Amino acid sequence: MKTWVKVLLIIVAILVLGGLAVFFLGTVKKGGKVSVLASPTSYPQSASDQTGFEAKKSSSYYTVYYHAGDEANADKTLAVLDKAVGELYQKYLGITPPNTQVYLTQTVDEYVKVADFPGGANNVQVGDGSAPNGKIYLYKPFDDPKKGEGVIVHEGTHAALWSFFGGGQGMEKLPGFLNEGLAYQIEFVYRAGANYDPLKEIYFADLLEKGIKTGEPRLMSLAELAKNCEGYISDEIKNGLCRGQGTYTVWYLVKNYGNDVWAKFLADLKTSGDWQKSLEAVSGKNISQLGQEINEQLKNMVK
Repeated sequence: MKTWVKVLLIIVAILVLGGLAVFFLGTVKKGGKVSVLASPTSYPQSASDQTGFEAKKSSSYYTVYYHAGDEANADKTLAVLDKAVGELYQKYLGITPPNTQVYLTQTVDEYVKVADFPGGANNVQVGDGSAPNGKIYLYKPFDDPKKGEGVIVHEGTHAALWSFFGGGQGMEKLPGFLNEGLAYQIEFVYRAGANYDPLKEIYFADLLEKGIKTGEPRLMSLAELAKNCEGYISDEIKNGLCRGQGTYTVWYLVKNYGNDVWAKFLADLKTSGDWQKSLEAVSGKNISQLGQEINEQLKNMVK
């Protein structure tokens, strides 16, 4: 074989191996899903136009504001959210979010202040996030690998729903337990895949199992969930039921009525303004019948 041919083959081999290395360094397998832990993409940076933040980076859907030295986390945050738009928000919610602001905070006090977090500093932990006004606030999102990307996708869901309903009064159409349930559903699909086991993944699933087996705590009906699950909930049991039952309700409808059931529900709700009628429109059952159906399946899973 001629020398120049050997050299050419060596160069090609180096390029191929280099490309594979970049791919595997850019993504990490996590729970059977490809997880964006180290983004191979560097998004364009510019000076911040928000007081208290030194720089910003933008994609087609999001603008992340961050502090000096946090550039890598800004890139990863954008990569996670951009991935969620195509694979989750559009598919399961029928929503393509407009450009949304994201803030990466570095201290508890800063997070509580900029996010106007009602729980106060004592209820904030590393990796937490919130989206109270259509903007996403994150406190050191990648410092806790158990939260990280899941929390970002979760809060991105809240922000997408806020923009879909036009914020403020528009969000009043969507009951709190479904708002949280949808955010957790999207988070768990991202973390564990579309066929995740709800009794393994859902937070507070132990409360649901205990409620089914012993009657304590008593599980709430859909109407009770809508009434009792609004705003910040300090009571641990009540908070657990609101989040746990809300997530199971959303999971159940996806499992039994298809991936697009909530996209149909949200589109109907935006027009009707009546969540009970919109649930009936997509399920063919009133909320009493649907609630009984959901609890029956939960009982069968717990046995």
